[in-house]
Amino acid sequence: MSSHSPKLLRPKVKVIRDQAAALGRDPSSIKFFATFTPIVGRTDEEAREKHEELKKYASVEGGLVLVSGWTGIDLSKIPLDKEITADDSQEANKVRSILDAFTTASEEVPKWTPRVIAQRAAIGGLGPVAVGSPATVADEMERWITEGDLDGFNVGYVTTPGTFEDVVDLLIPELRRRGLYPQLPEDGEEALTAREKVYGKGQAGLRADHPGTRYKYAVYSEDATEEQ
Repeated sequence: MSSHSPKLLRPKVKVIRDQAAALGRDPSSIKFFATFTPIVGRTDEEAREKHEELKKYASVEGGLVLVSGWTGIDLSKIPLDKEITADDSQEANKVRSILDAFTTASEEVPKWTPRVIAQRAAIGGLGPVAVGSPATVADEMERWITEGDLDGFNVGYVTTPGTFEDVVDLLIPELRRRGLYPQLPEDGEEALTAREKVYGKGQAGLRADHPGTRYKYAVYSEDATEEQ
């Protein structure tokens, strides 16, 4: 999921969790991940310097082209500093969910204009950008988890190589200290599978309440018509 505010994500998460509960599934078994772009330094000051350097290479025009391609809306027709509303787009095939994301005001972005959209899209895409030391960025991730009712993140990058190296070397150790990221396996201990990293050690297969369990070889049976 993508948004520039965790408070805007929470109602969307709730709708899906409520639907899961109505169908007899554990609402917490549905996992939600938000787009999140970290710019991490060893200190807040170092991270801010990185961010300022990166902004030098961000193009307003390029950002507008990018978002116009995502949404199907030609943002070049709107003055750069005019506040955007849904009424500014008359395209029949526009992507409404992305348009909503760029026209819904929040504490993080009180006013959306083409310029603001372009600057946001150029670094971070459809999600937030967290700038700071490992502790500062981890605090922001925890805030999104709490306020947005999220389970994790789809981590975006600004430069490669660069962003992911900083995540591995600086951010993950901080997340491990907080118990928010799996620890490295000890000597002789098997590494967790991808599913266990999401659902916990021992959950190597689908949960029992997942619809997919009906199609395991041991339980699935075709009716007579299908067999014929």
